[in-house]
Amino acid sequence: MTITSDPRTAPEKPAGDTVRSALRTGRTALGVRVGTWAVVAAAGLALPYMVALYPLQVATQGVTQGILALSIGWLLRQTGLLSFGHAAFYGVTGYVVGNLAIHTGLPPLPALLLGILGGTVLSLLFALVIARSTGIAFAMLSLALGMMLWVAAYRSRALTDGLDGMVVELHGDFLGRDVADYAGPVHAWPIVWLVLMATIGGLWLVSRTVFGRRLTAIRENEERVRFSGVSTVLPRIAAITISGFCASLAGAVAVLQKAFVSPDDLFFSASGLALIVAVIGGIGSVWGPPLGAIAFAILQALLAKSGHYQAVLGLSLMAFVLLAPGGGAQVVDRIRTAVTRRRGRSTDA
Repeated sequence: MTITSDPRTAPEKPAGDTVRSALRTGRTALGVRVGTWAVVAAAGLALPYMVALYPLQVATQGVTQGILALSIGWLLRQTGLLSFGHAAFYGVTGYVVGNLAIHTGLPPLPALLLGILGGTVLSLLFALVIARSTGIAFAMLSLALGMMLWVAAYRSRALTDGLDGMVVELHGDFLGRDVADYAGPVHAWPIVWLVLMATIGGLWLVSRTVFGRRLTAIRENEERVRFSGVSTVLPRIAAITISGFCASLAGAVAVLQKAFVSPDDLFFSASGLALIVAVIGGIGSVWGPPLGAIAFAILQALLAKSGHYQAVLGLSLMAFVLLAPGGGAQVVDRIRTAVTRRRGRSTDA
């Protein structure tokens, strides 16, 4: 005789077991993500030994653009704030480094660190002015402030050399090597790649903290958060400043490679391009904007002679917005989900 148990009378699992099981699952998922990040970070360092010089140069430019795109995409994801002024932090970092190198003769490392500090302080000042705004008002105010800086850079030839641009003459050693060596992609790649990996890891960790979840709550329902007695302006100021710091990192690695900065680096089109590649890559993931920037750099290199890459970029943006609003990251998630389901079905069979 077979005895069957009624699920309605079966003893329930203790709540403690359920909590411990959930914690174990969470730790396992966290370990997988951290392990994947570490493997990718280590594998990326081997790229100079695997590709030719020109593809490496394209990848270096794409990763630099990816850091800027990540700063804009992260701010949009966490707070819902769309910024068209991040190029200001990117470009001002280069100008600070250039002026320090030319007028004070500072070695490369302190000049770059002070340049990053200058871009970050500028982002804080921007945040203090526009953090109370949201939606289209925030986007337009960030655009207006960024364009004011562009006009200032255009007219202040004593500090910026105007439209001619500034040649940043860094002299000395940087991380044990002559700073001039970083003009080539072989030596620049490890620096750019590690900065990207550190930025991805740092922003991902910030998103998982109480502060990151508070930003998400403010994005979803600011009025309810305000009624709970929590400030909504100060967290936004902090988020804009963190995002501006990441954009300043992009400006520092860019000036290290190019040894040149111009008002074009401050123009709103630089922010707009970073936003486009962030959307194509997917702002829902910290990996999305850098992947979108690298894909754009490759596409631009392939279509540079034809001159049609802008049309292809526009069509790609339309396709992603209509078919995969989450960008490339959403496409990857769909593929991964489909593969997982197929494996599950084959196992059940």
